[in-house]
Amino acid sequence: MRQSTLFGRTLREAPAEAQTASHQLVLRAAIARPLASGLYTLLPLGYRVARKIEQIVREEIDRIGGQEMKIPIIIPAEYMQETGRWDALEPNAFRIKDHDGRDYMIPYTHEELFTHHARQEILSYRQLPLIAYHFQSKGRDEERSRGGLLRVREFVMKDSYSYDADRESMDRAYQAHLDAYARIYQRLGLNAHAVESDTGNMGGDIAHEFQVLSEEGEDTLLFCVTGDYKANLERATRGMPAHAVPTSVPAATPIETPGVTTIEALERSLGLPASDFLKTLLVRTDAGVVAVVLPGDRELNHAKLRRVLGVNQIVFAGDADFAAAGGVAGFVSPVRLRARVIVDVSVEARGYVAGANQKDRHLRDVLVDRDYKGERADVHDVKAGDPCPKCGSRLEAHRGIEVGNIFKFGTYYSDKMGALYLAEDGTRKPMYMCSYGIGIGRNLQTVIIEHHDEKGIVWPFAVAPFEVHVIALPMKDDDVRAKATELVAVLERAGIEVLFDDREETAGVKFADSDLIGIPFRVTVSKRGLAAGTIELKRRSSAELQAVEIASAAERIEREVAAERERAR
Repeated sequence: MRQSTLFGRTLREAPAEAQTASHQLVLRAAIARPLASGLYTLLPLGYRVARKIEQIVREEIDRIGGQEMKIPIIIPAEYMQETGRWDALEPNAFRIKDHDGRDYMIPYTHEELFTHHARQEILSYRQLPLIAYHFQSKGRDEERSRGGLLRVREFVMKDSYSYDADRESMDRAYQAHLDAYARIYQRLGLNAHAVESDTGNMGGDIAHEFQVLSEEGEDTLLFCVTGDYKANLERATRGMPAHAVPTSVPAATPIETPGVTTIEALERSLGLPASDFLKTLLVRTDAGVVAVVLPGDRELNHAKLRRVLGVNQIVFAGDADFAAAGGVAGFVSPVRLRARVIVDVSVEARGYVAGANQKDRHLRDVLVDRDYKGERADVHDVKAGDPCPKCGSRLEAHRGIEVGNIFKFGTYYSDKMGALYLAEDGTRKPMYMCSYGIGIGRNLQTVIIEHHDEKGIVWPFAVAPFEVHVIALPMKDDDVRAKATELVAVLERAGIEVLFDDREETAGVKFADSDLIGIPFRVTVSKRGLAAGTIELKRRSSAELQAVEIASAAERIEREVAAERERAR
């Protein structure tokens, strides 16, 4: 490929909308260009990287028995309606109607469609197990697209699906994908951690995310310092200390607190720590108002509460809900509240200061199970410094980028869609299912996050858009042009991917672009080098310059490339 004809130009400065280093490099190195909020076009350099990422993923899923297929991006509503996700995925689903008024969706993922084909094609236990997958575009109407390719509204995902006859076989398929994903990320050059995660609107009850630690990430992760526990904040739990049960707690008594409506204000007014107060939050559900009671030093975990309530969204109560429940905003209390009450597991059996459901008044010595009752559940955020639920050591908080996820559904989708097979004993049974996703664009940008320096991208060899960058200096010199063109031809005949910088630019511009684009090997054919009978060979990852004799240059480069290819397998 001649760089003079390469579609996409490098930029000296990043556009103002690019706030992070990786987003800036995506734009400056001509990897992608934005069309609208959350919509990006991959330029030729970026698309070459994406195809290499896809091939690595394909090889590893094929290795565990995956069969590649392709399902349309536009799917009829009826399949999503079978499982209830037609409504559950709102408001983030892209929906369309055809000219006859029929409903379609651009799906998040394709669980329903693969399950539909499984119930059509799999009749007997003899056809199980099955792993099928495809690479397909997904649509998610993200409210807040950000970070370049990290959170977008359209993206390509590899989603694979396993179908098994029983739970034990399903567990083996799940483990096989865990192992395959570990190999994928190793080949991509990503240090990805498998962490426990929330299943969200996917269904099922067991899921793992693969997270790359980065300050550019938007996920909060809790890791035990010993390494024996890793979880997304949405799923994280903590070791609960043994609570001392007080011998007696005085009867609850009122305290006048005019205008004091927050935990912080109560701390200042009463001189007590946040942990001595109760915060009571009111949320609205289809079944009515729900009160959530937490210690004042803990925050509500929305994902945990959604699981407890069995809802996809949480809406905080409005004025009418407060009135119906008998609560007073700023002074709400679980005491004598007309609502379903969820009491967080971290609320101890001791006296707290809580609201009084009266304006400008709180109650002292409020005791759970005496002054109010409720359902116990873990609905609080875990934070750094909390004890590990496995070993009791300290938890640390990190930022992470989710680069893949896997879900264990059991018979969740099969039950809803009637995906049954004829078992060996002659009965019809539901298939056990898992799904596994990897977003190609997000992995592409995460590779940039993990592999860049102050000059630009430093691509791992396995995913680099080209393997060798040949630079001619100056291109207008007949000898330089001829020798560089000859070298490029020899390398390409040997099957090496070469980007040939044949532009009439200065050495400074060419070297800066080479560092920015980040191709693993840079080969410089210069007038000075030819006079000495050498070319210059440099690795992007090293500052070392090597003078190589012209006669052996092609053979040397072929050896270096072959060695890198072997390491990248």
